[in-house]
Amino acid sequence: MSEIRTPGRVEDGGLSADARAALKRAALAGVAATADVARTLAVDIHGDPELSGAEHRSRTRCVEALAGAGFRVEEIDGVPTGFVATSDRPSPGPRIGLFAEYDALPEVGHGCGHQLIAGAVIGAGLGLAAVADRLPGTVVVFGCPAEETLSGKRAMIEAGAFTGLEYALSFHAHDETTVMTQSTGNRELHFRFTGTPSHASSEPWKGTSALDGALLTIQNVNALRQFVRDGVRIHGTVHTGTAHNVVPASATCTYGVRSSDLAELDRVVERVIDCARAGALASNTTVEVEFGASAEPVLSDPGVEAVARANLEALGETVTEWRAMASTDFGDVSRIVPAALVSVASWPPGTPFHSYEAAEHGVREQALAAMVQGARALAATAVDLATGHDVTHAGGEEN
Repeated sequence: MSEIRTPGRVEDGGLSADARAALKRAALAGVAATADVARTLAVDIHGDPELSGAEHRSRTRCVEALAGAGFRVEEIDGVPTGFVATSDRPSPGPRIGLFAEYDALPEVGHGCGHQLIAGAVIGAGLGLAAVADRLPGTVVVFGCPAEETLSGKRAMIEAGAFTGLEYALSFHAHDETTVMTQSTGNRELHFRFTGTPSHASSEPWKGTSALDGALLTIQNVNALRQFVRDGVRIHGTVHTGTAHNVVPASATCTYGVRSSDLAELDRVVERVIDCARAGALASNTTVEVEFGASAEPVLSDPGVEAVARANLEALGETVTEWRAMASTDFGDVSRIVPAALVSVASWPPGTPFHSYEAAEHGVREQALAAMVQGARALAATAVDLATGHDVTHAGGEEN
């Protein structure tokens, strides 16, 4: 994805430091006044999990909360469970985006805490709505579906939803308080092997096994692992027939390849494809290669991240750096808009992402309090960006 971010200094919003501080206090008071709305929203979304692309009820809950605070809500062509909600009293200044997510995982439910992302972002939006008549610029809340399949924000980019946006802010649950400075890019590969069926006992020589093609691919990839750079992840699944007495005529092997280094990511993807082609050759089968979902690595913006970090620290948090080994389609956004993603410790240390434990902790008091703290940090950061806080974008460097 091309990088069209515009580095530079934030324009002076015309406010003194005292006026900016007063505006920030008012926004934080707005977050506090509507915290129960954000809490109820998160609990309701958690209790009614919807999978990627099917988040109709979650979207409705978010939209109703924002519309009640004066946001103008618009649909997005081709993204039925997404939305764009714009502050009703825009004024000259930067266009600042807050990015909500609300999709759940199969089986696990909200094991990645997306209900907390929605609650923190909506909470920040409600807090900023309380000062919209005094805040330079425009606050836009984006409802972003299908993050778990890494397809929602790419579709929104293609629909032009983020046109004119100058900053992007979001939240994520974590077991510590952080600012994300790195994530892995992700490339999904689907290999479809086709063989020849035959009786597996009486005439196996007349068949060719698609399953063998997939298994040989797995072996080839396992041999490849020694020769990739540190930080690369390769993980996959296999699906095939169920009759043990029939030589499998079809099998599907799906891999995800991840790295924060784009050049290494591209290199390893090609090597994994070679592994599949070699598996097909050795098994006398054929293979079709199809590219699935993808996400770009987060492109760090030290200036915006520094503002977000300072606001977390001002709220009493001890902040670490999150060099994530997971992938997020917020990385796609960071390639075109200067961005920051913050976390507040939402569950006990060591709680894994995408787990039943994370889902269970996701509506406990620690998680909900962390979510509200995240809303405060997002709202305060938005005020700084809107009012000309001294931020210089470094333009980012490849990680």
